[in-house]
Amino acid sequence: MAAIDYDALRRIPEGSNGDSSETVAVNHRALITRTLSKYPVDHALFRELIQNSADAGATTVRINFTTDGAKPIGLDNILDIHKATVSRLRISNDGMYFRPEDWDRLREIAKGNPDETKIGAFGVGFYSVFAVTDKPMVISGPTAMSFYYEGDQLRYRRISLPADAQKVGGNWTTIDMPYSSPKLVPDLSHFTSFLAQSLTFVKLQKIELAVDAISLLSIQKIKSDPKSLQIPREINLTSLDHTMRMERVEAESVQIKARYLNATQLGKSDLEVKGIMSLGLKFIQAFTAEPERPSEYTDAVLFLRNITGYILTNPSVSFAKKLQGAIMKPPPKHASVSMIALNKDEADTSQLKSGIAAQIFPKTFADAKVFIGFPTKQTTALKSHIAAPQAIPTMERAAVDTANAYVKDWNKEMMYMAGILTRIVYGSEMQDIGSMIPQAKEADNVNEDVYSKAGFAMRQFYFESSTPDARIGQYIATGFWKSAPSVPLVTTKGVKPSTEARAMEDITFLKDVPMIPKSMYDNAQEFHDQVKSLGLIRSVDANDIKNEFARRPLDVDDTVAFLKWAIRKLKTDELTLSEVRTMIGYALLADSKMGTVDMRSIYFYHNVATVPATMPVPYTCLPYGVAREIRNSELEMLGWKPLDITTWLIFLTSSNFSLPLEQNFTVTPVFAHEVFIAISKQWFSLANSAQTAIYDQLRNITCIPTQKGMKKPGESYLRQVKLFPDLPVVDEKLVANAHEDMLTYLGVRKTVELKYVMERLHSDEAERKWSSADMITYLASQQQDMRDEDIEFLKANDVVASETKGDDRLHRACDLYQPTDDHRELNLAVLKWPTDWNPRSTEATFLFRIGLNQYPSVQTVINLAATADSPRLRDKALAYFVRFFDENRYRAVYNSRRPTKFLPATVNKGEKKETIIVSPSECYSSSQVDIFDFPVLREDLQVEAWKFGVAMYPPIDMVVKRLTSKPPKTVEQASKMFNYMASKLSDLESRDIAKLRDSEFVPIGKDAAKVFKYQAPSRVFIQDRSLEDNDNSDLFYKKFFDFVSFDIGSNAFLRYCGARDKPSVVELARSTVAEPNAMFVQAESATRYMELLIEFEKHWAEISSDASLVDNMKKSSFLIAKKFLEKEVKPQNEGVSGEKATDNEFDDYEDLVEEDVSYVLAKAEDTVVNDDVVNYNFFKKEIMSAPFESNLEKLYTRIGSPKMSHIVQEKKLIGAAINSSDSAGVRKRILERLKLYLDGGSHEKLKVTISSFEKQFMVGSVSKISVQRSIIRMRGRRFEPVTTNTTATIMRRTDGGYTLYLVPKFEWFDVAQSLVKVILERPTPDAATVLESLLNSSLTGLERRGYNVKRLLNSRRQEARAAQEAAEQQLLAEARERERLKKEAEERAAEEAAAKPQIYESDSKDQDLDLPLEVEPELTGRDITGAGKTSGTSVPEPMALPTAGRPPLNLPKQQNHDIFSGMFKHWKKQGKKALDPPGSSLMAGTASIAGMQTRESTSTEVESPPTANLPAPPAPVPNVPRTPGAWDDTNPSTASGVATSTLRHDNTANREPLTDAATRKLLQEGIRHVTPYGNNELSNSASTWVPDEEVTESASVSAEKMCDRNVAHDLRYIGMASSSGPKLYVSKSVPDGIPNELIGHTRLFAATLRELAFGVFRARWDAFHMFYDAAGASVAFNLGGSLFFNLRYFVDDIRTTQVDSQDASGFSMAKALDYWFPVVAHELAHNLVQSHGQEHSYFTETYIQKFAGSYRRIARMHDTNVDA
Repeated sequence: MAAIDYDALRRIPEGSNGDSSETVAVNHRALITRTLSKYPVDHALFRELIQNSADAGATTVRINFTTDGAKPIGLDNILDIHKATVSRLRISNDGMYFRPEDWDRLREIAKGNPDETKIGAFGVGFYSVFAVTDKPMVISGPTAMSFYYEGDQLRYRRISLPADAQKVGGNWTTIDMPYSSPKLVPDLSHFTSFLAQSLTFVKLQKIELAVDAISLLSIQKIKSDPKSLQIPREINLTSLDHTMRMERVEAESVQIKARYLNATQLGKSDLEVKGIMSLGLKFIQAFTAEPERPSEYTDAVLFLRNITGYILTNPSVSFAKKLQGAIMKPPPKHASVSMIALNKDEADTSQLKSGIAAQIFPKTFADAKVFIGFPTKQTTALKSHIAAPQAIPTMERAAVDTANAYVKDWNKEMMYMAGILTRIVYGSEMQDIGSMIPQAKEADNVNEDVYSKAGFAMRQFYFESSTPDARIGQYIATGFWKSAPSVPLVTTKGVKPSTEARAMEDITFLKDVPMIPKSMYDNAQEFHDQVKSLGLIRSVDANDIKNEFARRPLDVDDTVAFLKWAIRKLKTDELTLSEVRTMIGYALLADSKMGTVDMRSIYFYHNVATVPATMPVPYTCLPYGVAREIRNSELEMLGWKPLDITTWLIFLTSSNFSLPLEQNFTVTPVFAHEVFIAISKQWFSLANSAQTAIYDQLRNITCIPTQKGMKKPGESYLRQVKLFPDLPVVDEKLVANAHEDMLTYLGVRKTVELKYVMERLHSDEAERKWSSADMITYLASQQQDMRDEDIEFLKANDVVASETKGDDRLHRACDLYQPTDDHRELNLAVLKWPTDWNPRSTEATFLFRIGLNQYPSVQTVINLAATADSPRLRDKALAYFVRFFDENRYRAVYNSRRPTKFLPATVNKGEKKETIIVSPSECYSSSQVDIFDFPVLREDLQVEAWKFGVAMYPPIDMVVKRLTSKPPKTVEQASKMFNYMASKLSDLESRDIAKLRDSEFVPIGKDAAKVFKYQAPSRVFIQDRSLEDNDNSDLFYKKFFDFVSFDIGSNAFLRYCGARDKPSVVELARSTVAEPNAMFVQAESATRYMELLIEFEKHWAEISSDASLVDNMKKSSFLIAKKFLEKEVKPQNEGVSGEKATDNEFDDYEDLVEEDVSYVLAKAEDTVVNDDVVNYNFFKKEIMSAPFESNLEKLYTRIGSPKMSHIVQEKKLIGAAINSSDSAGVRKRILERLKLYLDGGSHEKLKVTISSFEKQFMVGSVSKISVQRSIIRMRGRRFEPVTTNTTATIMRRTDGGYTLYLVPKFEWFDVAQSLVKVILERPTPDAATVLESLLNSSLTGLERRGYNVKRLLNSRRQEARAAQEAAEQQLLAEARERERLKKEAEERAAEEAAAKPQIYESDSKDQDLDLPLEVEPELTGRDITGAGKTSGTSVPEPMALPTAGRPPLNLPKQQNHDIFSGMFKHWKKQGKKALDPPGSSLMAGTASIAGMQTRESTSTEVESPPTANLPAPPAPVPNVPRTPGAWDDTNPSTASGVATSTLRHDNTANREPLTDAATRKLLQEGIRHVTPYGNNELSNSASTWVPDEEVTESASVSAEKMCDRNVAHDLRYIGMASSSGPKLYVSKSVPDGIPNELIGHTRLFAATLRELAFGVFRARWDAFHMFYDAAGASVAFNLGGSLFFNLRYFVDDIRTTQVDSQDASGFSMAKALDYWFPVVAHELAHNLVQSHGQEHSYFTETYIQKFAGSYRRIARMHDTNVDA
């Protein structure tokens, strides 16, 4: 098959075959949208247009936002700027007008700027405007170009401006961008920082920012004329591949003046907080610029220098071609790099506290960016911005491009050149600093200020790793470090190159070597370490020392310092011993007393412990004047040894002729005397080899001074011998001061030799023959001088006789005992001695020396007792052992653990005792243990039992084993055993206690003799003997459990083993649930039975841990319920509408109703909890109800009892509407009295926000009102509905508002009763009465009763004034809007004259204003216009609609304006950034204590924030009845939200507000009631701080709902978080405990809580606890006064808002305190109020107010930015 010629096909002429060519269609809209989607840079639009302005040579850029609100943004409403929406953006510059080629390029997509000196390369800069608009227009000079879409195709048209339009436009080029859809104003704190940063390197002089007519920012850059910067000659100015070279460097002094509106430096969240709260404002002021005056301006001035290096490029032709193919234009021939330089003087002069300054002067490495026109996300690796306009960025300009190989090489060279520039700048800084240092030889003359300035400069040039591409930072660092062979450093000799300088060390003996001073090193430690790590500076070495030592000798101080330095180097392995010895060899010591010492000849050091300091030593020994300053062990590290006595003696004996005569050892007796004394002092510490060497050295030298002159040692005698009077005896002074043993060792003789004596002993002559006694007597007199071999000879031979009859032979001394009566009674062989035996005589001492036994060994005596044929001999042996136990030292050698049986003991054999022979370990000395059948030592030996090693008591584990294996047979026996065990409680270990607790050995019987079963201690209970059997005590349930009663000791033992006085609540609950009727009978009264049930509620945390028990409680009929049989007592005056009762008609409710109550036992689902008194009174005869006790109601609710409010459905029947002229007055009166009611001390929890309620509250008149009440969902039971008439009722409309319906003659009590049901979460019984008294009283009467009526009157006047101002503002806004719409219509008509007609928006206010949709009321068709007009509102037609059937409205959510709602909103917004386990609601981020303000006054009243612009409130949750047992998040514990056990308040009408003193007392009471948690495990449901994901409740409720959730905890104690606390618990779902990476966070969290406990609240530190739950939703909780805080939220907070590292480096204590301060306040408030509600919020806010001063003081200690 022939191949197709594709090239031939391409050459066929067009049209030859009837074909034609066409243009490829492009979807412009999709192309631009997708291109911009790959351009994810912050403020990309502004980056591009500002850069275009700079390329056009502009000096000023103006940015103007136009909002679309009814009222333009002005200084009076500046706080609304964060929620204003922008409809138009205009950006203008005063650069040159567009040229024709510029207009041509503008209309072409992706055609970049071909000018290689410009930054643009991809041609997408201008098209970034399509991110906000579809109809941009460019106006430049006389021409304008407008862009618009036709379908998906982008079109444009050129427009010639009229003369008047050109005049208005002036010299400005403007880009007008009407927004496609309204957008919020950018976050101004970030946007102004971006603009300030943009001005840093861009060639502009001024940037202005405005919104509407308000100037937000004006920032101006003033530069001096550039000056050439001298480049050090040693710097290589060429890049790595020689394609670039630095031609020159110029420096410009720059002054930046910024004027900004203070509101711009607040973030959006801060502005929201500032607009709705006042308490947290002062905290925000501490961290921002003048936020307390947001409508005023602040001026800031910054000083810096812009250093620019100009580069000549010379790439190869091939490289340039490749690069041009990648970036669509040739590489520039000239390039530049710039950086910001800042010395310490400039930094001190600049106003660096401004938020804008932080973007110009980077504080951290992460803030320093690489600028390519504008900052990229690439950091520079040093604390300075670097601008490289000719570097090539990625298309989205977010980073330096390293993807393309040629682009990468180009950028690598550019970054290297940037590094060269930093090196030049650093050298210039060091040159300036060098000029400040005086020309002095000593570093002490250098001012510390110089070190500070040099350190400031060095810290800017310390390099770390850059991000996101670490290579960029490496290229810059390489240019800095490799462009020159050294870097200049500040040394003790001024500024020196690093090659000449030496690293910082503590060296004082070198005077001429330039070294880094310690003060300089401390100012820039990291920089110096980096210099050293790169090998640019080295430490002092041998050459430095050699050179200086060659120039001068050392004195004693220098020598000591040098040796100590060398020793330190050896210890740290920085130098080897060989190197140190080489350095020592260079030293020459010169001293007036010591003379000149050549250090290389030293091998020894002078140790005065061996040789006295005054003695002469050899020249190889280090003089004592140096050696005494250094430890001997350190001198030996240098290879030197202490001068030993042998070497010293050799020196003395060999230097007789060189030493002075008075130091001649062989001639001068006095000197010889001193030498021998020195030898004698250490003689016994010398080794045998040393002693032998001394002997060999001195034995032939005349060195011993005697009375006959200097003699050799062998020629001298120690003492005079009478038979030899002319012996040369050693000098008495020497004998007195030197050891005789040393002299005799050296050869000095003591006695005549023994051989002469031995000849006499063995003589054959009768008169010379001695008996053995005679021989012993003579030898004993000479024993001191006898040799060891003679003694050994006598020990081995038979030399003594025995006393045994018939035994005439001789024996060895070791075979006999000394002759005593005690030894004879034991039948031992004793020595035969002719005279009375004296064991202390000389002869006895000698006999003992040659082996005679002084007493029998301990084993000999024991064997006699064990093997004796008769008890008498055994008793004598035992008596001998006891008597001589210490004298014969048996104590030291006796081993009682040997199994030899030799002791008599008694043991029980039935009812008799029997004696047996046992070993010491088999018996005991206490007779108490015989009850356990242990052998007991014979009674007469018990007092000496310790000598035999017999223990008094057996080991406790043996007793436990015996007790559990052989339990007592009688109660009496048990009592004895238990009393014994009670005395041993301290000996019991945990395993023993565990075994005893569950072993059945406790006898259970009706009398002391009969035992019918055994029970374990853990299952028995101790009955108090003081309680008789018929005592009607709390132990009415004892028949259900085993109760025992022994004596006090026995009971103590049993309690120790687990017996208890009473069963636990869980056990009682099990018994009660299993047998409720029996338990009720035993209780004997309903009151006592209810007390038992109350105990179940108090210990619910324990009961709830047993799931099966809880399930049984729900099914069992164990709950006590009451049924009422009422007998109505008719009052004297039955209530008539509008009439008042007399003062004493109904003083007591009991006088009105008499009740017969019957109590029955019922299930939870059949028992109703009364939380609605009104409805309850209608049905109480037909239902069983829980007793009126809060704790019982809690218990009943927990296990499924329905609430009255959930099972009663109300159906309101409204009559026909009628006209009434009083509706407006009634409405006004109600709203006024409601304010007085709430301000007067009502602490009930609010259900609605009063401000929103007031706006949507209406009043209407109807002919009749009826209410039908029905009970639903009661296990199939049917109840007849009850219908009653009333004079007032309130209903909710479909738009979310409320309408109060009244009959003509209504009663204020019915009005009050209807209102409290809507306003209060759970009205108290007297709530309606209090409100009724306010509604029914005049203002004058209320003022007399103490209500603040004047505030109410002032409020009236303010509302009227505000209404008038609002109307005027509305009219003005409408006029402006109409003018704006008219102008826009005219502009559009002019632009689109040639195009098809377009439909413009009308100028109707309803279309242009962003109003919420109106909800039409539900009408029945009747005309109620008259009633609506009368009340001033539109009243809907009454409808007979049950409240339970009304669906919720889908209306906008209401903003929360109470203190915690603002706080939670801020935290939730920040918390979205944290990656939390699913289902959790983590509060992350640093809260600025939103909503809290420290007031100067002492008033505790919290004023409501303004609510003029609040959106409509949400619809309430429908009142849907709940099934019995359904979950309910309301707290049934109290009626008012106040815990009955902590704090009670009187909710009467005459209640007075708390005084400041009372408030402080209450707060301190709450702090005093914190308590440590004592258990190692925790399992509970507690009030916890858990912010919900979504908040749909009203403003006053939402914050508490976030915090009102019962969260179960199952924790275990694992130890202390730090050495000082707190206790640390871990969830049992985390088996491995705290992860290792969180150990550092744990210590930081402990420090944070400790600051809050001690420094802020002054609370008990041990009451603060930490826990770690990896998946739970609790931030913190309060358990009975013990405060618990979750470590996980602390970790997530600092990782999200502070640092992003595992070790928490960079942690800010101030931010952590800011987060946890309100958390602790919230938990402390639970000590005063158990339940969440308005009262709890009040105390939380008050805690924050009162302790704000302490908080700020602590915060200032950790953050210098906190405002003082």
